[in-house]
Amino acid sequence: MLLDQINTKLEEILKIHKALPTWVPLSKHFAQECGYKTMDGLRKWCMNHFSPDEFQKLGNHWHIHVTVLHKCKRKVV
Repeated sequence: MLLDQINTKLEEILKIHKALPTWVPLSKHFAQECGYKTMDGLRKWCMNHFSPDEFQKLGNHWHIHVTVLHKCKRKVV
C-alpha cells in the first residue's frame, strides 16, 4: 500500500519533469534583466561564455539550455 503511494507520487513528479522545457528562448525582457539593452548584447555574451551544446539557435530564435541558465547573472533587483 505504501509502496503503491510512493510509485504514484514518483510517476506524477516524472510527468511534471518531462513537461518542463529543456531550452529557454532569449527574449528582450530576459536580456534587460541581465543588464543588456538589446538581445544582441546578451547573445554575444552567451556565444563567448557557453559551448554550442549549451547555447543554440533553434529555428529563428537563440535558446539557452536550462542547465546553464543560472550562469546568466541578473542585474535587476
